Amino acid sequence: MDKIKGLLLPLALVFAAIAVFEFGSQYGAKNVRMVAIAGQLQSNLNFYTQNSHLFNEESNGHLEAIIDNLIATAAIERQAWFFKLKDQPKATVDKVLAYALSVRGSATLERFNALEASSEPGGIDNARLAEIRTALTDAKVELIDNAPSVAEKEAAEQAAE
Repeated sequence: MDKIKGLLLPLALVFAAIAVFEFGSQYGAKNVRMVAIAGQLQSNLNFYTQNSHLFNEESNGHLEAIIDNLIATAAIERQAWFFKLKDQPKATVDKVLAYALSVRGSATLERFNALEASSEPGGIDNARLAEIRTALTDAKVELIDNAPSVAEKEAAEQAAE
């Protein structure tokens, strides 16, 4: 029994180190994932805004679906409880998501509302759709509706200097 007691403390320290390493790797992966999502969204959105007039309605519909899914992904990931991003990735995601919501905001919400109304087999369940709509609405309120004006941003930057 004494031998087992002597092993418990080192064993507990090993498991604690593993837990700390796991948390750190998840934190780092979250930052990298969000920057990647922002990059994908930005490139697809740039392509859409510059070339949408060149394509037919069906091609635009496919590209809009991709963009809407990326917007929903970014909005949901932004709400995750462990989403403690560093300043630079958070600013990148917020900037791209704000731009995306200003371009496709209401159309994205309409798309996910239409998905709920449709009864396609293999679609997204209603609970997940409700989560997506909530995330999109919250992101729109935070990044567009309650966003500081340009004058407020300049005043804050001058005060920081």
